[in-house]
Amino acid sequence: MGLFKSLKGKLDVGTDDPTQSSSQDQYNTWSTSQEKHRIFGRSDEDPQFSTSNTSHGRAGEGPYAPPPGPPPSQRRGQGGGQEFAPPPDPPPSHRQNQTYGGESVDGYAPPPGPPPSQRHHLPSSNNADGDEEFAPPPGPPPSQSPKDSNPPPYHDWTVIPDTALLPPPPPLPQDYSPTNNASYVSAARAHEWCMRHPVFTPSMPAPEIYATVARGEMALEKPPPALTGRGFTLRREGGLTSSTWRIKTGPTQQDAVTMSSLPMYFAAVDNPARTRRQKTIYFEITVRGIANANSGVAIGFAAKPYPPWRLPGWHRASIGVHGDDGRRFVNDAWGGRDFVDAFQPHQTIGVGMTFSTQQVSGNTVKTSAFVTRDGRTDFERWRWEIDEERDERDEGVDGLMGEGDLYAAIGVFGGVEVDVKFRDGLDWRPEV
Repeated sequence: MGLFKSLKGKLDVGTDDPTQSSSQDQYNTWSTSQEKHRIFGRSDEDPQFSTSNTSHGRAGEGPYAPPPGPPPSQRRGQGGGQEFAPPPDPPPSHRQNQTYGGESVDGYAPPPGPPPSQRHHLPSSNNADGDEEFAPPPGPPPSQSPKDSNPPPYHDWTVIPDTALLPPPPPLPQDYSPTNNASYVSAARAHEWCMRHPVFTPSMPAPEIYATVARGEMALEKPPPALTGRGFTLRREGGLTSSTWRIKTGPTQQDAVTMSSLPMYFAAVDNPARTRRQKTIYFEITVRGIANANSGVAIGFAAKPYPPWRLPGWHRASIGVHGDDGRRFVNDAWGGRDFVDAFQPHQTIGVGMTFSTQQVSGNTVKTSAFVTRDGRTDFERWRWEIDEERDERDEGVDGLMGEGDLYAAIGVFGGVEVDVKFRDGLDWRPEV
């Protein structure tokens, strides 16, 4: 730019040239080519320069031939396009402005057929209104099925009884009692004891012994001396043939069980699978007093031998209803199941088992247990099936379904006083 442009500008305006004439004609006759010839020693008549100057219409651009075509500055200025050659086909802006069928469409070729928006409203042979976008399935719609086809099956839901009339679900087993709980060590010792002392096999009673039991002339056995603390008393009320016993303990009494000397149920004689007659065993207690919240009594049935420091219902072949929390236990060393209200002083509570003639398998029969309170029964709430649905952790019910001998069992802890009745003075008697 520097030298050539300054010369060109000065020559164009006609200044600072010592050879210029003062007259206008002399200035007009002095050409640019003559000035270049004077400076560079060559003439614009040279074919190399004359051709370039002629083609571009501009003089004094330099002594070299320019490249073909217009300079880049002019190419960019022509039409406002790109510097390089444009790709084939119209630009996207032009293609997007094209129309198809009177409507604006995308820059690409449309798929065959009308667009979905138009196809949705096109009527078909099966749909004159054009509501469906897709072709309907073959065959008539369900509402137009042949008249001779069978209707769908109908279920009369009104035959299902009101769920309020159904019995409540069985109570869930609990992990512990909300009132009193024995130690884990005591339970573990009892389990080991039961493994070392298996249950007695059914005994065949002599006729006189069986008659004694039938009359209710039962005797109770005192727990071992190691378990009977100070104040523990067990005595028969009345004569030698009396069927009423009184148990009294001190407030420091540990868990202990008192059992009848003879079975109340002889499997070899009373099993309904053999006799075809239903059998019910039953006894009652009357609560004279309970010292405090840490005292209580439990009643039930159990097979012998039974760990003497454990309450009935906690181990094999035993059931029990515990008075401190009102829960029932069937071979359950955990927390039992909710059942009745807690026992109160001056109440008479009875417990029984019924062995039905419905045979389950072999020498086992359907068996249920129940309680009474002050001579009242409520078999809808105060009865349960021995073989009811049980939790996975629960033990079995072997020995409780009519196949083994069962003894009366009365468990005590803390300070209590109760009367045990097997015949005389019963508030409720089972049907013979």
